[in-house]
Amino acid sequence: MSSNTRYYLDPHTLTYKPVKKNRKLFYRTTLWVSSVIFVLSISAFIFLNSYRLTPHEWILSKQNERLAEEIIQKKDAIIALRDTLVDIEENDDIIYRPFAEIKPIPKDIREAGFGGVDRYREFAGMEYADDLSSVFREFDKLKKQIEIQKKSFNEVESLVQYIDEFYAAKPAIRPISQKDEIYISSHYGMRLHPIYKRWKMHHGIDYAAQIGSPVYSTGKGIVKAAYYASGYGKVVKVDHGFGYLSIYAHLDKYIVKKGDTISRGQLVGYVGNTGSSTGPHLHYEIRKNNQTQNPLYFYMDDLEPYEYDRIVSK
Repeated sequence: MSSNTRYYLDPHTLTYKPVKKNRKLFYRTTLWVSSVIFVLSISAFIFLNSYRLTPHEWILSKQNERLAEEIIQKKDAIIALRDTLVDIEENDDIIYRPFAEIKPIPKDIREAGFGGVDRYREFAGMEYADDLSSVFREFDKLKKQIEIQKKSFNEVESLVQYIDEFYAAKPAIRPISQKDEIYISSHYGMRLHPIYKRWKMHHGIDYAAQIGSPVYSTGKGIVKAAYYASGYGKVVKVDHGFGYLSIYAHLDKYIVKKGDTISRGQLVGYVGNTGSSTGPHLHYEIRKNNQTQNPLYFYMDDLEPYEYDRIVSK
């Protein structure tokens, strides 16, 4: 027997017979096996690649991770800003607005809600869509609340500036120092006129003092007039704005002129005895919207002498 020849046992003859090679069957079998191997290889490749990211996909994955971290950070930052804004709003409603005599801003206005169309629908279908919508919604709400607070501060600042100007202008101190004042010779109200000898309304206060005693403006303003009048004698009138006018009459001398801008405590003249007067004194009047007022109601009663001296020595 040849070593390269294969044999098989014939059961009918009980003899060994050589195996005949069937090339068609061989090729068919080989093709089938190859096909199976190819299909299995492709399946394995697809299966394995479904769990492996491409470089681009890996970059996107890392970007998504960073985005998720940034969303968390932005949420934390918004919470911190909101806490700060709440403190500012409370101070505004409790301290600043009451100081300026303005009512607190209602809570429903401060909360600044949004209505209408969905402003964040562009995030629909995106990864972290809910988180992104939440962050932008809170950010927009916070931005609107900050705008409301900014307007409130502007309103308070404007009114405080008005108040500062008002209190700087309003007549609020004595027109002469207490150390120069001898006594009040005539109060505001009805009195028996010392010259005409009949009851008349006295529209100011008369301070008896020595001739030459300094007379000071009681508030910031503009000199409306400085002249001689038959009744007032030498007189200075100061327009303080806000409807206030102060009058300093019977002066011996005035040292300001019409149009001068003066401050509280500034020297305007000296006590005299000019006009309708029975002795050296200062006649002092305050008018509000052209209506005379009792000057006693405008004094800073708690003003110490050294504080008065500091005001008039500026």
